[in-house]
Amino acid sequence: MTSLYLHIPFCEKKCFYCSFVVAIAQDQWIDSYLDCLNQEARPYQGELVDTVYLGGGTPTYLSLEQLERLFSMIRRNFQLTPECEFTIEANPEGMDPVRAKLLIALGVNRISLGIQSLNDCYLKYLGRCHDAQLARNAFDNLRKAGFKNINVDLMYSFPGETEKEIEDDVIAIKALNSDHLSLYTLTIEENSKFYASKVVLDHGENRARQYEFVIGLLEKSDFKQYEISNFAKIGKESRHNLNYWRGGNYIGLGIGAHSHINGQRFWNVGKLNLYLSKIEKGEDPTEGREQLTLEQQLIETMLVGLRMSQGVSVGELEKKTGKNIGKDRKVKINGFIQAGLLKWDHDRLIATSQGRLMLDEICSHLI
Repeated sequence: MTSLYLHIPFCEKKCFYCSFVVAIAQDQWIDSYLDCLNQEARPYQGELVDTVYLGGGTPTYLSLEQLERLFSMIRRNFQLTPECEFTIEANPEGMDPVRAKLLIALGVNRISLGIQSLNDCYLKYLGRCHDAQLARNAFDNLRKAGFKNINVDLMYSFPGETEKEIEDDVIAIKALNSDHLSLYTLTIEENSKFYASKVVLDHGENRARQYEFVIGLLEKSDFKQYEISNFAKIGKESRHNLNYWRGGNYIGLGIGAHSHINGQRFWNVGKLNLYLSKIEKGEDPTEGREQLTLEQQLIETMLVGLRMSQGVSVGELEKKTGKNIGKDRKVKINGFIQAGLLKWDHDRLIATSQGRLMLDEICSHLI
C-alpha cells in the first residue's frame, strides 16, 4: 500500500503555537503553490495510492475553485483505489454547508476537524478563530453533508488547566459522537508567539497523570485506543496513519513534506519561497535523502510499531528484512519486560500502559 500526503501550508490566521503555516496576507501564493504541487506530482503519474491525506495547515481555507483544482490535480496524477481513504484537515471556521457538500462531491470521505477544545477560554488562549458553538455547528454541517468518518482533535494539559476542566472538555468532545479522536498536548515551536512569550510547559509527572486521566475517561465510551494518541470506533482507525506506523511507503508533496519508498527516505525544503523557486526553475525540491539499511528498517519499524496498542510482530519484521533484533536488544527488551514496561503476546512486542508513558525513553535505549 502507498499513501499520499500533500502539505497545504495555508490558513486564515496563525495560531499562537504554530509557526509552519502561511497566513492570509500571503494568499496570492496559493495558485503558484498549486502549480508547483502539480509539477512535483508528475514523476509519480499513474502511481496507485490507497490513502490520501491533505494537511499541514488548513486545506479547506482554499477557495471552492482552488479546492476543485487541487482535487483534479490529484486524480490526474495518481490512481486512487476504489476503497481509498481520502482525508482532509479542516478548521471549524468556514466549514459551512456549501463547503462540506463540495468536499463530499470531490470524493473526500474522512475529515479531521481541528476543534482542539470546547472550552472558549482555552480556544482564545490558543488564538483560534472559532468558539465552542462554531465548532459544534461545523461538526453538524459535516454530518448533514454525509460524512460518516470524522476525526476531532482534542488538546489537553494547558498551563494551569485543572482536572475538572479536562474532564468537562472530554465529556463535551465525546458528546459530539465523532468516529475518531486524536489526543494532543500543547507543544511550542520556534518562531511561535508562545515561544516568544517564553511559555513554560509541564513535561513531568503531572502531564503523565493527566494523560492517564484522559485515557480513563475515553475508555468509558465506544472509543478504543489503537495508538498512543489515537482512538477510534471499530473500523474507523486511520489507515493512513497505520501505514506510516507499520513502515509502509508514502509520498509527500509540498514544502517540508517527507517521503519513504522501499527504505529510502527523502524530504523537501521547508521554506515556501525556496520551494516555489526550485519547482519553477525545474529543480528538485528535495533537501535531503537517506537510504536505510535493512537493520535500520527493522529497528525503526519496531520502535514506531510500539506506539500501537497491538504492538509489532518482531518475527514478521525479521522475516521481511532478513535481519534480527540482536542479542543486546533482546537483553534490554527482557529488562523492560521484567520492569513491567513491555510484554510479549506470542511474537508481538507490546508496550504496557506504564510503558507507554516512558516510550520515548524505552526507544532511546533500543535504537
